[in-house]
Amino acid sequence: MTQAKCPVCGCEQFYVKDPDDEFEVYEFECREGEVCFDEAADPGQCPEIDESTEIFCNACAWHDRFEKIK
Repeated sequence: MTQAKCPVCGCEQFYVKDPDDEFEVYEFECREGEVCFDEAADPGQCPEIDESTEIFCNACAWHDRFEKIK
């Protein structure tokens, strides 16, 4: 199984900010090109992630569009 990694530090964990509340974040991994949110996240509350969504590395300061890790 191919898992996306941060291009700077190699971390496989990312997060996206809630578009309505920038202090609320949703952690995820990207396996085989699919977004897999943390099990604790309510699937109905998770935001849509597309190619242009800004994502953030969970371990370092890297952030960019989702398409950069796919």
